[in-house]
Order: sequence, then C-alpha cells, then structure tokens
Amino acid sequence: MKDLQLIRPSELCDILSISIATLYRWEAQGKLPIKKVKLGPGAVGFKKSDVEAWIEESTDSD
Repeated sequence: MKDLQLIRPSELCDILSISIATLYRWEAQGKLPIKKVKLGPGAVGFKKSDVEAWIEESTDSD
C-alpha cells in the first residue's frame, strides 16, 4: 500500500496562513473541499495529496 502522508490541522493552517478557527469555520460552511481523516479520538488530519491538489486547483483558477 502507498504511504499515506497526512497534514495535521495546525500544519494546514500554516500552509494557508489562516487560524484554526477559520479552518473549522470553512469546514462547517462547506468551503473546505478536502475531507478530514480521523486518526483517533479527537485527532484528525488531511491527506497531503488532497491538500496539494486543492491548492493547485485554486491557484490555476486565478
């Protein structure tokens, strides 16, 4: 199986230059087109490949 690389919410916030509150608000409003992966009780991450694809798609549309 291919290694699954995950980005934690705090890392994603650093990449996007947003606060953790904004990240979760975007998720609640459906503005975050990437799904989180549950890692355990109270722990989530995002697939790095999904994050990279979303960023690439977002920058292409500008």
